[in-house]
Amino acid sequence: MHYEQRPNFFLCDMPPEATLTSNMVWEAIDTLQRNAMTFLHPRSIEQQVSLIEQLGKLWMDEMFPYRCELLNHCGGEIRFSREIFSHGLDEVFRTLSRERIYQLLRIELGNENALDGWQRHLQSEEAPAHSTHHFSFRLVGAHYQQSVPSQMIVFMVKCLLAKTSQWIVCSRETLEVARLFAHSVYQIDSKAAACIEVVDESIMDSHWGELTSGCEFFRTWDYNLRSPLKQDRNFGFVWISRDYIRQSGLGRLIRNLANDITAWDQLYPHAPHVIFVQDRNEHDAEKVAELLLNELSDLNVEFPQAHYNEDTIRQINLYRSAYQMRAKLGPETLVFENGSDVSPGCSVIYDIDPQFAITLGNRFVFVKPASTLEELLHVLEPYRSKIGCVGLALTPEEAAPAARLLAFWGVPRICTAGVMHRPCIFREGGMAGLDELTYKSFWERTYNA
Repeated sequence: MHYEQRPNFFLCDMPPEATLTSNMVWEAIDTLQRNAMTFLHPRSIEQQVSLIEQLGKLWMDEMFPYRCELLNHCGGEIRFSREIFSHGLDEVFRTLSRERIYQLLRIELGNENALDGWQRHLQSEEAPAHSTHHFSFRLVGAHYQQSVPSQMIVFMVKCLLAKTSQWIVCSRETLEVARLFAHSVYQIDSKAAACIEVVDESIMDSHWGELTSGCEFFRTWDYNLRSPLKQDRNFGFVWISRDYIRQSGLGRLIRNLANDITAWDQLYPHAPHVIFVQDRNEHDAEKVAELLLNELSDLNVEFPQAHYNEDTIRQINLYRSAYQMRAKLGPETLVFENGSDVSPGCSVIYDIDPQFAITLGNRFVFVKPASTLEELLHVLEPYRSKIGCVGLALTPEEAAPAARLLAFWGVPRICTAGVMHRPCIFREGGMAGLDELTYKSFWERTYNA
């Protein structure tokens, strides 16, 4: 379905010359709040889960018109290649399965029925007890200036699950994603779609105060996809143990690492920027670096990089050249790369110095030897607040102690290397939590009074 054929249902569907006024903003806020109470609040969680399940089936269909239309924007408004974006969509909607959604409810709200009614917590038959109930907000908002589209889709889905209206403001990087996803909701459930508003940030002008005043929750996600170095952002790293390599080898691991780096061109907040290999003069880290470049090169054929402007390519080449110069000074630095003057390609930098700079993304990664995880965390202390995810390649015996150590150190998300790129729908993955999109009430009472 083309733009002209879609109903003029959201503010983003207005013609380009249209002007957004304060009255329009307040009227839209009032309508969204009333629609949430009328159409969403009375619904059961099962109804919302079924809606999300239907949306997933639509978007997983390669012939779904909105999916096809969205992919046509790749390389333009959407900076990712068609192959990267299509794979990313599949990962999003595969994650948002019925089983996973109910798991999300249990983890973040304590009970999958927490939004449906009072949940009784009985201490004993004689003692007082209490009940809890999560209630839906009327309106929440989000501003996606520049971000990986999967984050925004997950947020919009969580708003549907929380049974709250949502106002999504987008830059041109994400506008078409939000627009078409909202229209897919309209296709299935017009009443649920009446609780969604999508707006181009360019027409918001002086209306931010009105919007934030009308929302019970509002958050801005700002990630500079086109100039990663200008953004102070979170990142991930990988820890690989010696025993894991000895027991499992490198074959599957290298493929997993390459998947994490290739997804979304390494521009999502949990992407690994540095891979630490427990190495005691056995050259395991060098092997990982060399094999990783080969795997990244192979994946680059299946998932090509998007077109890059000259400035981006120049920045990456300058960054890589600095390490090429260091490599000429001794064996402590090795550069494995396949870039060119017209493409950033892939770059794997082996370097024994444990210190590092956050990379530009775009399939640029460090591989470094390290002694122990404890010593590594001491080195990484300046980056503690910026590390959003750690991917582990450990033996079963090593996994639990390492996870405990990382958790105490403050890492919000710990996972297996190879799944860092998959959307983490939980609050700990950097998403807004269902507990933030709802409010919780306690009812203390005596049941046998």
